[in-house]
Amino acid sequence: MSISSISQTARHFYFNYHYPKSTSPWIHSTFLRRVQYATQVVICFLSASFLAFETRISSHLSLEYLVPIISILCLQQTFGSTLSCCVHNTIVLTPLSVLLFVTRKFHLCYQNYVATELLLLLTSFFITYGCTQVSTKRTVLLYNVIYFAMCFSHADMSLIFSFQLFGIHMSGMVMAVLVSLIIFPLFATFEIENRFHYSLLKLQQMHTLIIQAFLCHDKMVAQMSLIRVSIIENMVHKALIPVQTRLDEARFEPSRWLQRIFNRKHRHIIDLTLQEQENFINSLMCHISSLELMVKNCSFNEYHHDFAKELESSLLDLSARQSTVITSLIAPSSISKYEFSQQINNLQQAFSKLRSAYIDVRLRRIEHVLQSAKTIQSEDSLSHAYFLFHLEVIIRILTELALNNEDKAKSIHSSGYEKKKMNFKPEWSRILSSIKCIIIIGVGSLFVLIPTLSKAFENGHLILITLCVTQGDTVGGALTTMKMRLIGTLIGAIWSYITYLLVHTRIYPTLGILSPWIFIFSYLKLLPNWGYTATVASFTPVAINLAQLSHQIPSSESNAVLLRIEESFIGITIAVVLTLLIFPIFAIDLLKDNIQRTLKTCEESIASMHSVYDQLFHHTESHESMVQLELEERKVESFISAQRSVFHRLISAQRTLVEHASLEPALWWMNHGFSSKYYNELVRQQVNTFNMLHNVDAALMKINEYSENIHHFQVNVAGGHFLPNLHREISGLSKQLGACFHAWIYDFAATQTRLHRLFRQSIYSNAKLDEVDLTKDQQCLVDLYQIVHQLQDQHQERLNQLLQHYLDRLTDGETYTSIIPYATNNEADSVFIAYYALYYSTTQLAHSILKLGETIHTILELETTHVYRHF
Repeated sequence: MSISSISQTARHFYFNYHYPKSTSPWIHSTFLRRVQYATQVVICFLSASFLAFETRISSHLSLEYLVPIISILCLQQTFGSTLSCCVHNTIVLTPLSVLLFVTRKFHLCYQNYVATELLLLLTSFFITYGCTQVSTKRTVLLYNVIYFAMCFSHADMSLIFSFQLFGIHMSGMVMAVLVSLIIFPLFATFEIENRFHYSLLKLQQMHTLIIQAFLCHDKMVAQMSLIRVSIIENMVHKALIPVQTRLDEARFEPSRWLQRIFNRKHRHIIDLTLQEQENFINSLMCHISSLELMVKNCSFNEYHHDFAKELESSLLDLSARQSTVITSLIAPSSISKYEFSQQINNLQQAFSKLRSAYIDVRLRRIEHVLQSAKTIQSEDSLSHAYFLFHLEVIIRILTELALNNEDKAKSIHSSGYEKKKMNFKPEWSRILSSIKCIIIIGVGSLFVLIPTLSKAFENGHLILITLCVTQGDTVGGALTTMKMRLIGTLIGAIWSYITYLLVHTRIYPTLGILSPWIFIFSYLKLLPNWGYTATVASFTPVAINLAQLSHQIPSSESNAVLLRIEESFIGITIAVVLTLLIFPIFAIDLLKDNIQRTLKTCEESIASMHSVYDQLFHHTESHESMVQLELEERKVESFISAQRSVFHRLISAQRTLVEHASLEPALWWMNHGFSSKYYNELVRQQVNTFNMLHNVDAALMKINEYSENIHHFQVNVAGGHFLPNLHREISGLSKQLGACFHAWIYDFAATQTRLHRLFRQSIYSNAKLDEVDLTKDQQCLVDLYQIVHQLQDQHQERLNQLLQHYLDRLTDGETYTSIIPYATNNEADSVFIAYYALYYSTTQLAHSILKLGETIHTILELETTHVYRHF
């Protein structure tokens, strides 16, 4: 290995930037990334501890042990998230520290119980209302209650104590930012780039396996390939889950500058922003999943075997050339722009060859059908056109990506769609959450204010702090935090006691004993089931042992450990009771709010689909809708991209809410508790439904390219049978789909808790879901099923009419090439394939919504009836 290669590998390892085709994949493994992060935390802890105890700062501050704790809490996995956390904390802490200084300067508080309590509650209210991020809210509340507790417990506290406490927080945050930037930095930008490269490679593997499955002569052999495709697909889904979060974090990083430095060898062939990368991967995955869907539903009959046999060489050549293009995009070494252009040209030529072979095999099939007096099944014709259409769309996406097409949808950064949805109304939910917060903090402050309680619990500081840091947006989120904090406190307190027994109060041995502990739990923090538990377990011994070094807790270590466990348990117990009793915000209610917004997004997408269809095929009798007006004002691509962005954010939040809702005592208002299984299945089916909507949009956009000739193809070509007019069936299907979504939105709203409807929506209705509503939903699905079959029957009838027209023309002495439009006309062939792909996507969309409806119906029955009663 050359020196330059070693240098490049070391650089990529240190900055966590890598390619999936790297010669040393173990260097970029998840294990080593977690080791790097754990090393970051240990170095941050040691640096902050040295700053607090071995510099002049220790002589000016009374709570110097908080510096390493703040630094550990603020140090996040990526530089962007660390900087974001510190910036948000600083923005809130700066005016708060000034306010507290002014109140103390002019003796506006801390002279009596009432003034002290009022100031604490007032500042806590504005902190809770103003901070939308949970981590920022907890940190600032922690600052506020520490200031309150220390000033009340120590009457001689310095006048500038608010600034001293602010300085402690700033020292810890600055240390966290510096360590995150210097020691094994992981930029959110690079994290997205890494996931982009990984997903691109895996999607190509899926593409290759799907082609192999398509060419199989036996359905069971094809299923084996599809099983491997499903496994890879789940891996890609898992890799893409954090991308939305990383995009938010990357806004605090110089993303384009970092991309230009590390992608300088590839910029001549690929240069996408982070948002464009996400949209590209999502779009590519949607179309590859569509290929998978076709092969899963393929009947592998004589019609398919003839196509597979004739197209085998062309498909394999196309797959090989596409693999070459993908490899060039993600390989560590780069190729020239000319060489890459040749690869793109070869890919396009391979598809042209495939298309010609597809036309030939269709012509021969039609000739065979007409000579043997048979027919072509509508399902076979639609599915194979659908398969070819998505192959073409994938190649077009890669071509536009590689050629840096300036016209690709860069308007994705526009948030017009989201802005339109925002209504400037009073944030009553946040007001209620703030009132709930000050009640909880008010109860906790009693352990500091009342002398008897304060004496019994060593000033009661830890109880108040526990009540502050265990608050969550929902009951489920709060209970999750409380459980994790209690477990983390127990584990951390045990190690704190062991540390004291080994080294007592010597500073350097204490740091040496704590460092491996922090390393282990910082590593565990990145594991899925540890998270906040590992965070609490890592800083608990730091808080106990370093506070003892600062003489901030009793000298007896055993008393300190027991006191922390006791006060944490009391604080968590109080928090559980108050969280359930005071304006409870249940995750199940927020989950159903999210589901309603997601279903509304799908409903609007169906409306836009119908509007575009009517515009393309000149059905002027349809009424204009708000969606149609939007489509006229903006580019359709921008509208679709905005819808997709909103949908993926909703789904990302929905997955988190399902986890939180599973921890809530839902048995109180549901007959059989909360079913995570069915709600996770609902999330998956919503994604499948939206992907099918994306496919319909893609087909409509392709047809739109030939909008000037659509009327001619529909009316004049092949006696008006070339593009079957199924407007009535499509309209009926769209209306029925809209009716289904409207009913489901009402159902989820009706099953929310009364407290949610009263306090969050200001609705005083006692409407409940009953058997009549469930029967209506069931009938809605039956009607949808019938409409889908009517659409399929009507298309089969129109296809038979087209074949009869060809037969009549042949009887009159004409040739196949003269009577079949796409035999010699590429434009007609493109429209034909896109049109058939549109109808296949529409029927698959309906089937997907049927499955979605079945899951929703099951969930509603579980929650509102006694059909599924346990023994």
